[in-house]
Amino acid sequence: MLFQNLPLTFRRFAKQKLTTSLHLVGLTLGISVCLVIGLFIRFELSFDTYHSKADRIYRVNQIWIDDGNKEFHYSTPYPLADAIRTEITGIETVTKVHHPFKSIIEINPIKRFNQDRIMFTDPDFLNVFDVKVLEGNGFDALRKPYQALLTTSTAKKFYGNEDAMGKVFKYNNKYDVTVAGIIKDFPENSHLAASILLSFSDDDKYVGTSKTHYGSVSGGSTFILLPEGSKPDQVLANNLNGIYERHLNSQKWMRKNSRCELEIQPLSDIHFNSKYAGGGEWVKAINTSWLWIFGGVGLAVLILACINFVNLSTAQALTRSKEVGVRKTIGAGKMQLIGQFILEAVLLVTFSTLLAIIAVKISLPYFNNLTDKRFSFDLLQSPLLIASLLAGILITSLLSGIYPSWLITRFRPVDTLKSGSVNTGMQSTFLRKSLVVTQFTISVGLLIGVLFIGQQVNYIRSRDIGFNKNNIVTVSFPDNPSEKKQQLNTALLSIPEIEGISFSTSSPGTADHWGTRMGEKGRDDPNLKSVTVILADERFSNLYGLRLLAGRQLEPADTNFVSETIPQDKKLAKILANEALVKTMGYESVQAAIGKKFWTGMGGYTAEIVGVVADFSVASSREAVNATMITQDIQATGNAGIKLKTNTDVPKILSAIESAYKGIYPNEIFKYNFLDEKIDDLYKSEVRLYGLFKIFSGLAILISCLGLWGLISLTATQRTKEVGIRKVMGASVGDVVGLLTKDFILLVSIAILIAVPLAYFGVHKWLQEFAYRVNMSPWVFIFAGVTAIALAMITVAYQAIKAAIANPVKSLRTE
Repeated sequence: MLFQNLPLTFRRFAKQKLTTSLHLVGLTLGISVCLVIGLFIRFELSFDTYHSKADRIYRVNQIWIDDGNKEFHYSTPYPLADAIRTEITGIETVTKVHHPFKSIIEINPIKRFNQDRIMFTDPDFLNVFDVKVLEGNGFDALRKPYQALLTTSTAKKFYGNEDAMGKVFKYNNKYDVTVAGIIKDFPENSHLAASILLSFSDDDKYVGTSKTHYGSVSGGSTFILLPEGSKPDQVLANNLNGIYERHLNSQKWMRKNSRCELEIQPLSDIHFNSKYAGGGEWVKAINTSWLWIFGGVGLAVLILACINFVNLSTAQALTRSKEVGVRKTIGAGKMQLIGQFILEAVLLVTFSTLLAIIAVKISLPYFNNLTDKRFSFDLLQSPLLIASLLAGILITSLLSGIYPSWLITRFRPVDTLKSGSVNTGMQSTFLRKSLVVTQFTISVGLLIGVLFIGQQVNYIRSRDIGFNKNNIVTVSFPDNPSEKKQQLNTALLSIPEIEGISFSTSSPGTADHWGTRMGEKGRDDPNLKSVTVILADERFSNLYGLRLLAGRQLEPADTNFVSETIPQDKKLAKILANEALVKTMGYESVQAAIGKKFWTGMGGYTAEIVGVVADFSVASSREAVNATMITQDIQATGNAGIKLKTNTDVPKILSAIESAYKGIYPNEIFKYNFLDEKIDDLYKSEVRLYGLFKIFSGLAILISCLGLWGLISLTATQRTKEVGIRKVMGASVGDVVGLLTKDFILLVSIAILIAVPLAYFGVHKWLQEFAYRVNMSPWVFIFAGVTAIALAMITVAYQAIKAAIANPVKSLRTE
């Protein structure tokens, strides 16, 4: 019988174009948003899960403890993996990786690359992680020194269509490396997505780290694979930390109040744990609150679409009362009628799902570009996605259709056929109003969220960061004698368009800084404090526009403490301190800090504060400004900040800078960054995710307005005769418009009152993740409320005015 009614169902859809269109648009938008959000969340949750042994893989992290203060590091020293192999039982496999800081690849004198994502590793890496070797023997390649496994895309980049196997390239201008294998590209949802796997060698300079020193943690990680059925606690019970007790904590150079411990972290946790910087240099941890936010938005949008369906269907009961009466009279049972209405819901949801799939397919490249990710949406390749869609169709159909079908089939045929109308009852009216309130509560909450998140994202990007970032180009160069840096300095300053230059280990606001400990009572001070260190020349403060609050700037003579002729215990480093350092050390004022001395772990020097500068952002605005000191050691600097004059030909200046650079460092690859762009990159993730949040929230509000527009249209139709009578009795257009809209405006107002405290709680909790955040101004809530009421008024105004100005004769002529 259900299939026999299909022609009637489609005929009714075609006849009731407005309602059908609203159903389809609302459901299509809701399902599309859910699909896109589902793809986003699925991608993030899938990080590193493609490995067949993922549930048994753990990363070994280390915790440096100084006077009870803990610093967490994903990097571990090179010899740790070998020590675990020989000293710890109950572990199936151990592997180590190392990410070099500089990687220049020379295919020939003309074809040279500053290659990213190079990783040193050992043969056991292939036993722990799933790496598909396409050509060559991966184990042999990683067992022999100076061998490389290239990904297919890297091989194509280096050698085009030529066979890469057996080819030799030069690494870092010195080492000949042989291509011994080709591997499949790592998927994007991997925190170890290397472009090249290099085998280790005994040459520390080639690897870029010490192979014996446990205090060296430059960019390496250690992974362990546990046997099936074993528990992580068993590893710790087998004295994993005993390795550090024997090889690190017992060393003479370790401070009395310092120690280091090891901790294992599941592979599945790496992408979501910012404590250990996520996946390290290549893939930072995602803020999991965004996943909850988007998951909530997706669910909210689907609920809004279902609410639209329920509201429009129940409001439409009058137009279907005669149909139900006739069906019941000729013998249709209640379950048959419910089945008919459920079938209609299934058809609408299914068709909306098909439209949503097409919409997602079309819009996916845009979302990939917006998020800088590569979401895939291939139904044929994902049985789970097909099953999810089918389950979603069923659940959405039941949510949307069960109540309207139950309500409509309750009508008594004698009543509906005699009067041609039906009273849906107080329960139905109350439910419909409750659903409208729920809709706009969600919409207003999302609107408040959009406004505050937008304010916060703009604030962290535009707040006063305490230094000048404009017109500054940063260039890195190799560590070598300071004479070369002086030559570079002379060459750059000869370019008229360059206003100034400063050498340093890092630039402000870039999170690339060094760190150490400091204390007034020497290295064994029980109250050592953490401090960020920037080694620079005397021009650093002026170049970046740091504001001097007390004392003086650094001077060229302040560099004499690095002289080899001065005994270690006599060396005195002159430093600039920021306000945070003054507060950390407990000095009464910035003036009182001048002349104060303390021990630093930076070479064991004693430091004297000669000047105090205003706080400036050392990293991003998510973090509070650290205690920071700036001192001189040009030998250690590897970064040049170059200030350009305004209104100049930037490409021409960059070309001149490159020529000067290549004249001093002919074997290096010139690479530059604009400081303002590099700082903006720190907030790229928030900006992109906020862009998505705006789009999804806007669609949610649109769905609510569509539902409201449909309801006012049906209400106006159902009350046509009432409006005609009122107009005949003298009611004005304004009176009629008020009659039709006041209930809806009241419902939206109630929704605002409910949404405000809920949104306040959610936004307040999210803002706590930022060290610097906007104030939660009440004007934002007021603006959101006024906007919601204005949108509701605009939505219902057209239909209300149309009904109010209609000729009453047309509606009453049949009475």
